[in-house]
Amino acid sequence: MKKYLFISLSFLTLLLFQCSTSDPKTWEADVLTDENYGYFRWHNSIRDGYVVVETKVFQDPKECHEEYNCSTQDHIKKIANLRPSDPSLAIPLKLGEYYAITKLRYGDVSFFRCKASDLTIYHGFQFREPYDPKNPTVPYTSNTCEFLREDQVVCPSIQMTKKSIQEIKLTTGETRGKSISFRHLLEPNMIFSTISLLYCGPVLRKIDFITVEERRY
Repeated sequence: MKKYLFISLSFLTLLLFQCSTSDPKTWEADVLTDENYGYFRWHNSIRDGYVVVETKVFQDPKECHEEYNCSTQDHIKKIANLRPSDPSLAIPLKLGEYYAITKLRYGDVSFFRCKASDLTIYHGFQFREPYDPKNPTVPYTSNTCEFLREDQVVCPSIQMTKKSIQEIKLTTGETRGKSISFRHLLEPNMIFSTISLLYCGPVLRKIDFITVEERRY
């Protein structure tokens, strides 16, 4: 009995140690020690709430047919929660030019003033309008980010040179549009939905108050 108890406690201690030391993010210092790598970094400067970043990086945007059918093979996918206490995410990349699609989800919960936002960022290309199935994408050659719509931004391609840093900085900007959303009422848990309604009320969904700035070092 004591033997089994000892083995169980040892396994639990090892599991807790692994959980406490594992970090899904990549430390920038580890990347810059290799001459063949640079890194693409996200930095969140928004003081309130959190930003969830989901980025898919690839090298050939020609076969992209809408954002959910874009380079399903040979791509790098990273997801991170950028809180004010831990605002950065670094993605190591070999030398070369890359393209990406990023989904941003912002949330801030405070009494009766809950806020939510969704933003899509295209790095180095954008889809043609009207849509052309034979040639769906067009390169983006500007060196600055710009809004295509309230919920879409296009930024320069990701260009990695020796020990380079390319950063997307997120800050609070001017609100250009607002709408009311009851998205939190769609939760499958009825009790949670009721609490959310009483706590948050209708969500003031600010789609385009985030400023996106591309910087290189």
